[in-house]
Amino acid sequence: MLVKVTNQIVQARPLTIQHIAGERKIIPLDTKDFRYLRFRAIGNLEVSSFNGNWDGFPYEHFEDDRPGFGYKSFVNKRAHFEHNSALGTRGSIGDLPDAFLNRFNYGQYDNYRWSDLVLSPDLAPIRAEILQLPMQKDGSIEVLMRIDTKLVKSAKVDRKVKSALERLIRMIDSGQTLTCSMGCNVGFSVCSACGNEARFAHEYCDHLSSSRKGGLTIVTANQIRDLLDKNILRPEWMKWICASKFDVDEIIKGSSNKGIAVRNGEINHENSFFELSVVGMPAFTKAVQLEKYAKRMQDEGRREYLNRLRKQIGDDNVLDIYSLMQEEGIISQSCAVM
Repeated sequence: MLVKVTNQIVQARPLTIQHIAGERKIIPLDTKDFRYLRFRAIGNLEVSSFNGNWDGFPYEHFEDDRPGFGYKSFVNKRAHFEHNSALGTRGSIGDLPDAFLNRFNYGQYDNYRWSDLVLSPDLAPIRAEILQLPMQKDGSIEVLMRIDTKLVKSAKVDRKVKSALERLIRMIDSGQTLTCSMGCNVGFSVCSACGNEARFAHEYCDHLSSSRKGGLTIVTANQIRDLLDKNILRPEWMKWICASKFDVDEIIKGSSNKGIAVRNGEINHENSFFELSVVGMPAFTKAVQLEKYAKRMQDEGRREYLNRLRKQIGDDNVLDIYSLMQEEGIISQSCAVM
């Protein structure tokens, strides 16, 4: 089995509702002991391309409703810091109480699932029609992270994790940018350049070695066309795999021995998500935090709220913010700080 991680940039945005709803339940908010973050945790290969690690995730595996697979496998897993899940509960900063799939709209084909539509290359025109529907959803997975502030004082949590958790809470309350990364077990993966299938790391082809993954390989158009005919690759992925639109046209139009440039990407199948971590280095840059809910400002006076933020941010940073607002014309340059 292969293990994957993929990262994302997270931008805080206030949440103004009293409950956060998923597909199956409503979760009451406790803003005294918890902080809530809703993430777009992962995108699919049909819409969002490969991530920054050159890993791609086909949409049909997000819809997989077998126990332990698909988007629901996020639910009730632990939240972690820097993928320290090996520490178990000692590395946990909270949990993942809910997940949501932005399901594709199937239009007139609403009696199908994506897994039905990938069984044959002959169904590619239907998939293309669905993906081009007006206002089509992006098929991404959103995950609710509940960060437990009580763990800062827990004797069961690793010392370094507690220190990181304190810093994270300050960042959330002050609206700073965060980054997150998901952890995923993969049944098998396929190389986008040659179609090699790997279930264990020692089965990787040379295209997916650390020095070549994400790079370009020159192959003939016929080689990629053969992988399409065998349903190993799909036409809707070609715009991400091929280096140019002209190469895509060369493949799709039929037989050709012309050399084309393709990306060495890894296409991951049978995905089971086991954690979501706050991390320092983002890779999945298209994803952003959708909402956050920290301590409600209405629970305290506005002056008390601003004083608390000032202490968290620090006076030097407050002055830097003031100067930045002057540069942007929000505050007049004639207003001086004494």
